[in-house]
Amino acid sequence: MKAQDWKGKKVAIAGAGKTGESLLRFAEERGAQCSLWDTRRLDEADWQRRYPELPLHFGRSFPEDAFLDQDLILCSPGLSPLQPALAAAHRAGIPLWGDIELFAQVARAPVLAITGSNGKSTVTTLVGEMAHAAGLRVAVGGNLGTPALELLPEGDEPELYVLELSSFQLTYCESLRPRAAAILNISPDHLDWHGDLADYVAAKWRIARNMGAGDTLVLPTADPALRDHPALDSDLRIQRFGDGGAGQIADDWLLLHGERLLPITELRIAGRHNQENALAAALLAAAVGIPRAAIVSVLRSFGGLPHRLQWVARKGGVDYYDDSKGTNLGASLRAIEALPKPLVLILGGDAKGADLRPLAAACSGQRGAVLLGKAEDTLAEILTGVLPIRRTGTAGMQECVRQAAALAQPGDRVLLSPACASLDMFTDYQDRGRQFAAAVHALEGDRNA
Repeated sequence: MKAQDWKGKKVAIAGAGKTGESLLRFAEERGAQCSLWDTRRLDEADWQRRYPELPLHFGRSFPEDAFLDQDLILCSPGLSPLQPALAAAHRAGIPLWGDIELFAQVARAPVLAITGSNGKSTVTTLVGEMAHAAGLRVAVGGNLGTPALELLPEGDEPELYVLELSSFQLTYCESLRPRAAAILNISPDHLDWHGDLADYVAAKWRIARNMGAGDTLVLPTADPALRDHPALDSDLRIQRFGDGGAGQIADDWLLLHGERLLPITELRIAGRHNQENALAAALLAAAVGIPRAAIVSVLRSFGGLPHRLQWVARKGGVDYYDDSKGTNLGASLRAIEALPKPLVLILGGDAKGADLRPLAAACSGQRGAVLLGKAEDTLAEILTGVLPIRRTGTAGMQECVRQAAALAQPGDRVLLSPACASLDMFTDYQDRGRQFAAAVHALEGDRNA
């Protein structure tokens, strides 16, 4: 069923967040008979005021047969297809689509798409800035910032779309064919949503399912989950970043296709992982014809994104860093590696089913760790005997920072990179990062910034 076939069709919108509302508007504009579903207790009066004729189903679990009379279900990315009502609809042959599928059906300009467990927001932003620097009309969004459907213009399309895509969005997408795409890395994440690691990895590979001759897929050299896949036997142009790749680091320079691009000392973003992000962005930009001068200009000027290894303040001779976007193990391991020892780490939250045991090796030799949230008991079992730990439960970020400050010595760094999602205690990772920064600024000491 394509967009032109929607008139009079029964379409359920599952999830009433920002993306869900963009799905609703898209379907209503095309004449569908919509209903809106969400397990949360939301403000029905507000929704009814804005959509007077819309049937609302809020505040309760979806019955298993809830969607069996629908022609189509449009799913917000937070809802897993393993949810019983969605799984039953899928078994009955009812399509489950998300916003990226609808976008792919109607967008006409080339698409550059980025996914991966970590770094995708940084790479998406870098490529968008490179396109701007080259004078292109570019629209940037997806999982980052503006929902994809809101990027679609009423008039002339941009010359390029740059989309960050989550594994959730890719699961609900069938038609997307990017001109160039990247899978930056794989580390266990969202296993509660996907069911197991194999399904999560398969979702990431869906970014390349329709790509073919003339399209470019950017991959790392070293990630074992990205070394073997049928897509690698197709007519795709495969370009890798890392040791020996088309983008690599040699003699303290970023190299692109064997030529010097930029000294790593001129990058404003810290850490080996951000050097690799820069290489991936450069390969993607070059694949769609963005000139080298624009690529270099952005790499020199880009200072990083909020809550991603962001320096907050120096207090009592200790530097505090906000990496609240470290919502999974891989992201936090990269952040720990990026900063010199010794660190005081703030870890914990909702581990989403991930195995956190690799943190033991990363924490060896560090100053200490402050633990919080749902994963506190698990982390305490892993880290006891590895380094000094302080447990804070659900006492809040102010207590975490107070305990971290007590562990730290002048010259140390305190790093909030929890290796876990935030929703057990905070609105989102931004809220967690803002509360961390506020607690740091409330400490007595030297410089705020």
